[in-house]
Amino acid sequence: MTMPSTSTIGSFYTDGACMGNPGAGGWGVVVYFVDGSVHEMGGSQAETTNNRMEMQAAIAALEFLSASGQTEPVTLYTDSQYLQKGITQWIQGWKKKGWKTSQKKPVLNQDLWKQLDQLNSPGVKWQHVRGHSGNEGNERCDAIATAFAAGQSPTLQQG
Repeated sequence: MTMPSTSTIGSFYTDGACMGNPGAGGWGVVVYFVDGSVHEMGGSQAETTNNRMEMQAAIAALEFLSASGQTEPVTLYTDSQYLQKGITQWIQGWKKKGWKTSQKKPVLNQDLWKQLDQLNSPGVKWQHVRGHSGNEGNERCDAIATAFAAGQSPTLQQG
C-alpha cells in the first residue's frame, strides 16, 4: 500500500453499504491528514452484509494506519454502533468466552472481528457519529460505499 502523503493522519471516516442484506456490498474510507490533504479508498463484495462492509471499511483504515508507521493517535469515525461497541466494549468478553456471545452462540463475523482486534491499538479512538446527518466525512464515505455496492467505480481523491 503506497502512502499518498508524508503528513500525519488526523482521522478516518468509514462506512459500509449493502444492496439487500445480504446482497452486493461496498465500503468506503476517507482519510483526513493534518495538513488538509485527503485520501479515499473503497471496494466491493458480491454477496455480503452491511455489518461486514462496515467492518471491512474499518479494517482498510487500520491497515492504512499500520502501513503508515504512524504512532500519533487518530480518531476513527463510524456510524455503526455495532462496530464501535463491538471493538470497544464487547470484544474482550467474546474473547474470554471463546468467541461466544452471552447467549453462548458463536459471535457473528468472527473472522473480521479477529482481524480488527489484531489491527486495533490504544492510539485509535473509536467515535460513533450519526449517519446521514450532514457530517461531511460520513456523507462522503457513505457515497463511496454506496457507489461500490451498486457496482459503480466512483472517482476517489488520492492524497
